[in-house]
Amino acid sequence: MPVERTERMKQALRDHPSLWLWFIFSFGLGLFGIYLAFTDSVYTMTAVIVSLFAFGFALQQTAKKMNDQKE
Repeated sequence: MPVERTERMKQALRDHPSLWLWFIFSFGLGLFGIYLAFTDSVYTMTAVIVSLFAFGFALQQTAKKMNDQKE
């Protein structure tokens, strides 16, 4: 079952390249949070939390597209 889910996720990402933007955006925010950790720790948690929300949103959108393809 996990292999089947992985294939569906890959197919959803191939069919909807805009989802990649969300993953790249969340990864970029994560790197920005690491950068802030070394320069100014006040905004680090904010950047990390925003990164997690963006990653969660990307996963949610991918799951929606996977469900649409399944039906």
